[in-house]
Amino acid sequence: MSLKRQLAAIMFTDIVGYTALMGSDEESALELLRTSRAIHKEAIGKYRGKWLKEMGDGVLAQFSSAVDAVQCALEIQKNARGLGGKIRIGIHLGDVTIENEDVFGDGVNIASRIQSIADPGGIYVTESIHNAIRSQAGIHTMFLGEVGLKNVAYLVKTYFLVGDFLPRPDKAKLKELLHTPDKQKSRPLIIGLGIIILASFSIFWWITVNKEEDIRSLVVLPVENLTGNPEVDFYTEGIHDAINNEIGKISVLRVLSTRTSLKYRESSLSIPEIARELDVEGVIETSLLRVGDSIRIRVKLIRAVPEERQIWSQDFSRDIPHILSLYGDVASGIARELNIQLTTEQVFRLVSKQEVIPQAYEAYLRGMSYWYKLTKEDLDHALRYFELAREIDPNYAPAYSGVAMVWGARIQQGIMPGTEAIPKLKSLLIKALELDSNLTEVHYSLALFNTWWYWDWERAATAFKKTIELNPNHAGVRAFYSHYLNIVGKPGEAIAQIEKALDLDPVNPLFQAMYGMDLNYARKFDQAIELLNNTLGNAPGDPTALSTLRSAYHNNKEFDKAYETFVRSYEVRNDEEAVLALKAGYVEGDYPLALTRLAELLIARSEFQYVTPWRIGTLYTRAGKNDAAVRYLSMAYDDHDANMPYINIDPIFDDLKSHPGFQELLAKMDFPNPR
Repeated sequence: MSLKRQLAAIMFTDIVGYTALMGSDEESALELLRTSRAIHKEAIGKYRGKWLKEMGDGVLAQFSSAVDAVQCALEIQKNARGLGGKIRIGIHLGDVTIENEDVFGDGVNIASRIQSIADPGGIYVTESIHNAIRSQAGIHTMFLGEVGLKNVAYLVKTYFLVGDFLPRPDKAKLKELLHTPDKQKSRPLIIGLGIIILASFSIFWWITVNKEEDIRSLVVLPVENLTGNPEVDFYTEGIHDAINNEIGKISVLRVLSTRTSLKYRESSLSIPEIARELDVEGVIETSLLRVGDSIRIRVKLIRAVPEERQIWSQDFSRDIPHILSLYGDVASGIARELNIQLTTEQVFRLVSKQEVIPQAYEAYLRGMSYWYKLTKEDLDHALRYFELAREIDPNYAPAYSGVAMVWGARIQQGIMPGTEAIPKLKSLLIKALELDSNLTEVHYSLALFNTWWYWDWERAATAFKKTIELNPNHAGVRAFYSHYLNIVGKPGEAIAQIEKALDLDPVNPLFQAMYGMDLNYARKFDQAIELLNNTLGNAPGDPTALSTLRSAYHNNKEFDKAYETFVRSYEVRNDEEAVLALKAGYVEGDYPLALTRLAELLIARSEFQYVTPWRIGTLYTRAGKNDAAVRYLSMAYDDHDANMPYINIDPIFDDLKSHPGFQELLAKMDFPNPR
């Protein structure tokens, strides 16, 4: 038996929620475990660590260097971002006893306990690790506090790592860690005046942090349909979105997007687990019952951390003609319960609601349920319902906004040229604005259309700012505003907006892809590639992520990978003819010839169906055929293609900058800050 003591950095890891997942979906849980194991083994080997043993869904590893241990932890979290479950990691540097290739001792125990309190996706370290790595560039920590750990007789100074995609503990987490009965037992008694001061401060602090107004971040969970009729599901989806948008108008709150909350429709996670995953303090549960033309909903406000506790519940009932006021009542009730003082303007927006004609409202909700899917067929269905809503009620502003969104989506998806749709868009939005000047979606649409179809940069800025004023928690406007800011030459502000969008809607692959675009425009190609590959790990066929990834590979001079991504993107579309054209060109020549062959195929197709010249122009751009590229980009300009604003910022156009025809296009676009 060999027995020795030494100083070592010990790393403990754990998959959050693995046990619950194993109980609900064993196959997914095992796949998650296999992937996690592979990520750990690669990272531990890369940073010269020693894999000691697997402990359930976690791993125990030893390192001779604190820096190596932390770098390994960062690598694991970076590569685990696409996993179905989040990993938490704890690291401690201390004396351990090694016996027969196993480790024991206080150092191991502390590392284990530090891991158990870490945030999902986060890395916690003790002071000994912090001191060893604080001079390392690119590694940053923040002091959490002196934490009481189970079976540890003293308070442990604890730090958490900060950086991209690493979570920060919220106020509730701090309260949980720094004010628990177990810790108080371990503290020495303080006598005399010290006891009185400490007790007074503790009482004041306890009252302060437990006031309900401390809840400043919420997620509205999907509405539960109590009717027993699945035909009403479209109604519950619409009500869920409407309640979320109304609460989002309260500027002091952080309200996560509908898209993110839908992830938990059938989730087996507990309320506290959901809250921790989303870094929110409160959760709203809503159930719906419809009887005839009457809607009744029950709303529950739950404090989720440090422990689940319902703090408010109320029933709301309205006839459908007055349903819009119901949403405002819910938002006002929550603000009241959280002691949030609303401004006069906010009160007006929540209270002042128009009546609706039930049939028009239902047609609009059905239209929105199709519009979000964005396929040609779904857009056709959406248009029919929006037009029906407008026919039933010619004064219903959302119906006009919905029709405009369909026309805009058709342009964006390359289904029709902008010249055919833009006149319709303008008249629809003007009418919607006349009918309801406080409708968030109208200003949002104006922001999008002024940027990508009208190219009116000043009016676009006004519309973006107005939308954010109306609903600061609107993730979509933040994401698209980031692209507008890039287009007009404000890249620093752009990154702040896309990060805000992802803070509100972290699971949205479109916004993740748009972040990849922002990184691409900032010429941070390696970061863009890493982000987009992670996005595609969760959404393998996402068309925006694929098209952005092939651009990032191209700009990074990784042409073989750009070619492979082109093939993959057309395979996802089931476009076998395009795939064959790419492969034939690549075999015959190389990457530029593959893109040339694809461009020629699209030109042939354009004889009998609409193909946006933008696609052909960008293929020729990448292939280095500058004259042909400028010719088709000029045609895209004439078509008012929605992608034209990107000629100002996308690095794929670097080699065209000196071309006289391209310079002419830049001048026509009249960018505020040509780049």
